[in-house]
Amino acid sequence: MEEPKIEAIEEVVIAVKNVDEAADYFKDLFGMDFANGWELKGERIKVRSEVIQGSQLQFIQATDPKSVVAKFIKERGQGLNHFAFRVKNLKEMVKRLKEKGVRLVPSEILTPAAAGLTSTGKNIPDMGDTGKGGFIFIHPSSAYGVLIELIEAG
Repeated sequence: MEEPKIEAIEEVVIAVKNVDEAADYFKDLFGMDFANGWELKGERIKVRSEVIQGSQLQFIQATDPKSVVAKFIKERGQGLNHFAFRVKNLKEMVKRLKEKGVRLVPSEILTPAAAGLTSTGKNIPDMGDTGKGGFIFIHPSSAYGVLIELIEAG
């Protein structure tokens, strides 16, 4: 069996009140385009993304005041929401983490399709077949207060 490992930083995600304003501000400061944009209806968020050497810098905005992102901004303000590692052999990584008592959210790996992450938008980065691969989050209580996503592309 192939040993699980972290391969790269997949994304750094910043929760903001308005993704278009944030993207324009970073364009003005750094010349970034944020040409990638989409909406994840299941998560009730709008995303703008800039790919930098294979990693994404994403701004996320709530599209529903009851969404997790809206709650995050209300409680903590705009700022770093989470970052994600690209993982090789996510299933074995999750097994290892569970054995070490790490709290995972949800408790099992989700595929994008199973999670209802249907997206609409333009220039959505290719993350592989939505029925394959998967993702899971490490709860901040198990990671020094930081929400960490683990992603394995399909």
